[in-house]
Amino acid sequence: MKFEGLKEKIEQYEVIIIHRHVHPDPDALGSQGGLYEVLKNEYPKKRILKGGENNERLSFLSVMDTVREEDYKDALVIITDTANEPRIDGNAEWLKQANEWVKIDHHPGRDSYASTEYVYTNASSTCELIFEFVEEAGYSLTNEAARLLYGGIVGDTGRFLFNNTTPHTLEVASKLISYDFDAALLSRTFTEMGTDATHFAGYIQQHFVVNEVGVGSIIITNQLLERFNVKHNETDSMIGLIGQVSEVKAWILFVEKEDGTGYRCHLRSKTEPISQVAINHGGGGHPLASGCDAEDQKEIEEMLQEMTEILEASEA
Repeated sequence: MKFEGLKEKIEQYEVIIIHRHVHPDPDALGSQGGLYEVLKNEYPKKRILKGGENNERLSFLSVMDTVREEDYKDALVIITDTANEPRIDGNAEWLKQANEWVKIDHHPGRDSYASTEYVYTNASSTCELIFEFVEEAGYSLTNEAARLLYGGIVGDTGRFLFNNTTPHTLEVASKLISYDFDAALLSRTFTEMGTDATHFAGYIQQHFVVNEVGVGSIIITNQLLERFNVKHNETDSMIGLIGQVSEVKAWILFVEKEDGTGYRCHLRSKTEPISQVAINHGGGGHPLASGCDAEDQKEIEEMLQEMTEILEASEA
């Protein structure tokens, strides 16, 4: 059994708090929210909570609960889609007061931070794993749980365009889409942008640079975001724009943090693994999609050089 002991563990606790990583993407919110909906339906007398900060851009997926420090006493914490402990979205001191942590994830395991871990890197998404757990445990899916899990799979597979889409992924998606929710609306909502954001997307497409081996990049400053009236969280939907260019083989979107203390770095590649670059700079993720932070222009240049060397080595 893939999730041996997990159902029994859940049944032992009256309070279960589900967390995921900071700056959540659809898979993080979908796996957290999907599991929440299933457990709320299955155990109506238990106290099930979603912990973390709200993401305004993805609020159509899931909105967090108000979780208090005292909620963690004697609680089970389940953390989805989070490879390493520092990226857990929640109050670290409060989290430590829980009785037990469980990790469910599909990222390569670099940090064993939970007492029980279910990590399967061959899954397209953590949402795919949550679906498997639901079936294995004999739980029922609600329409809302199916919507959230489907949304997470759509997000992490790039609408089934990425190479992490397997026959099993499509089989799971086909089961989820049979539930009563508007799958077309959900997929459309992921890609729709307002007028200001669309204009800014055009700016990115006109001003990115690409070097001789195919590494593309652009630095997005707070000044630029203010000029185009675009919010920081809206840039998440623009990460893939540079990759639409045929000459680009790998790319990095550098977004200045709101407080100006460095940059959030979104690394992507079409074929060559680039996650080691993110790891070198305190981050991580998938072989072709990773993230980290950069302190300054010097570190940005270091990352671009490391990415360039990876592509050069692949051509040697």
